[in-house]
Amino acid sequence: MGPSMNVKRPIGYQWRSSSALLVVVACVALFTETLLYGFVVPILPYMLEVRLGRDPVDTQTTISGLLSVHGLATLIAAPVLAAQLDKAPNGKTPFLLALTSCVVGTVLVAVTPSFWFLCLGRLMQAVAGTAAWLICLSILTEAGGDKNVGKFIGLSMSFVMMGIVGGPVIAGAMLEWRGYWAAWSVPLGILVVDIIARFIMIEKPRQGAQVSDQPVGDASGNKASESHQTGRDDVSETSALLSEPAAGAANGNAKSDDDDDQEPEPASSASFYYVVLRDGRLLTSTASIIVHSVMIAGFEATLPLYLRHRFHSGSSFVGLMFLVLQTPSVFLSPLTGWLRDRVGTRWPTVVGWVLLSPLLWLLAAPVGGHDGRATFVSAMVGIGLTMPLLSGAGFIQMMATLRSIESKNPRLFGAQGGRSRACAINSIGFNIGLMAGPLISGFLYQAIGYHYMTITLAVLCLVMAFFVFFYFDSLPASSKDDVE
Repeated sequence: MGPSMNVKRPIGYQWRSSSALLVVVACVALFTETLLYGFVVPILPYMLEVRLGRDPVDTQTTISGLLSVHGLATLIAAPVLAAQLDKAPNGKTPFLLALTSCVVGTVLVAVTPSFWFLCLGRLMQAVAGTAAWLICLSILTEAGGDKNVGKFIGLSMSFVMMGIVGGPVIAGAMLEWRGYWAAWSVPLGILVVDIIARFIMIEKPRQGAQVSDQPVGDASGNKASESHQTGRDDVSETSALLSEPAAGAANGNAKSDDDDDQEPEPASSASFYYVVLRDGRLLTSTASIIVHSVMIAGFEATLPLYLRHRFHSGSSFVGLMFLVLQTPSVFLSPLTGWLRDRVGTRWPTVVGWVLLSPLLWLLAAPVGGHDGRATFVSAMVGIGLTMPLLSGAGFIQMMATLRSIESKNPRLFGAQGGRSRACAINSIGFNIGLMAGPLISGFLYQAIGYHYMTITLAVLCLVMAFFVFFYFDSLPASSKDDVE
């Protein structure tokens, strides 16, 4: 073929489509979205009382309402957005729209022209953040494949935890030291960097997508794509005379009729969730996600009151305990993700749930005096070190199960697969846990006390370990593919 038929790749194609850049862009975007959720909390009293002139008596109620709106919007938006994202050939345009909408929402929140514009800004942040979450998780699972998905998801959980921990800290420090607009310049600046990085990045094609006429970023797909576009210059003596699409056309209607008999229609969103509700592996994955987030939110709701009641502790000790609880995930999540890639999701997750059970009991073990404080701190350190074994485990198992189902019936969930809808289940499950956790733990604390509350949660951990043992994969996805 002539030179004019050659397809020119974009400048810097190799590094722009590399897995490393894809993972970095996705992780930074996840960090930004989680940072924005808590970033506003230390600034809200100033915004409500000084900028809007509202009565300080209503500040706490208003803050709780604004945070609840964020969670409720996520629950509603996630399945709707996921159904649309699964129909998109790639995530470039949706990702840019999500980041741009997040910038607009953040500007509305920062400017605060009125209370209703503040609510609208938070709503836009929630919906845009949900879309970015779904797209980023999809990018990470696609870039990781079967061999590295655990490592990539683990790395992303480190960035998520940094956003959760760093959001309120950065906002409070910048507001006190540099002022209001200097504080808001941090998330807005990171969002601009996210948008620029998204323009630079070339996303790899989805595994379920049809081969297009455009150059793609997957190393394994380039060869086939280029040979198709250049008239198959690299055809060898062992190559088929006709490609599969051409062979199908040459065979006429006979092949099409066979395909109609064997290939089912793409599933609707309703039938996707119906499949999820019938599969024990997917149900257990969802339960693991929910219970894990219940534990996180339960600590946040009850720990300050319990520490004040039992040890007469001030805010500094409470903050230190939250730091002990959350910091290990920043450093250990990539390591536990790597472990899941090597040994499967079953055993690390079972060990995590089993270890968490006695550690929860030790939090309120009937030991008095200074020994009680030492036991409590030791248990908190143990819980902080154990949590990374559970973080992301349900989602990784869910994606592995989804790939297993789609390998047997590739078009069951549509041409682009059901990855975004699986990410939506993860997002919905996690937010349900964040909403239910304070209610459950608060009710148990008031009804039966902290000691029996921790015993109840410890039993729940053992129940989760039982189901995980029977339904999670005992082999990494790559080993399962080799066996099959």
